[in-house]
Amino acid sequence: MTDRRRFLCIALAGATLATVGARPALASIEEEAASFLTDLGNRAIAELTDGNLSDQERVDRFRALLMESVSFPLIAQQVLGPYWRDSGDALRQEFALVLRETLIGRFTEVFEDYQGETFDVASTRTSSKDDSLVAATTQVRAPNGEIAKLEWFMKRHEQGFRIYDVTVEGVRLSASLQEEYKAVLGQNDGDVADLIARMKAKLPPTAKL
Repeated sequence: MTDRRRFLCIALAGATLATVGARPALASIEEEAASFLTDLGNRAIAELTDGNLSDQERVDRFRALLMESVSFPLIAQQVLGPYWRDSGDALRQEFALVLRETLIGRFTEVFEDYQGETFDVASTRTSSKDDSLVAATTQVRAPNGEIAKLEWFMKRHEQGFRIYDVTVEGVRLSASLQEEYKAVLGQNDGDVADLIARMKAKLPPTAKL
């Protein structure tokens, strides 16, 4: 897969994480998850690929979608790994916030070059250990017929589904980010505050903390 296609798949994954309101009761949590993802994919493409949007408007829409349906604290916990346990609540919250803005900054611009990719749910499955956890395999289809697979990991709460990870063509987002930041944390004796400062320095002007 080309770098652009992989990047777009991750962005589509991130952008389709939004709450779309109440739905009629479905026969199973798998059907509910499939309906959730289908609706989200359609909404994300409709809202984020408008060529008339300014950079700030696109970022703000992306942020609103993500804040409604992504569990950034859980993603942040996975990314920091053992360093999460040694961090206080304030530092954890700050890292989750800066991580959110980092991901938004990386992926929003891809929607300016949207080329007609479509999104569909291929299969879903419930965890044998926790029936509130659902994994779903989806496909992103390019106009030329190229297909990329994404796997979503969701937990159903009282307020609806929340995404806590995604795998794109075998690469898990949380693991990729953990590897990216591991070198910095290893060099600074696990100083999460220093990592946050470095991340903030790289944020685009459209970020909101």
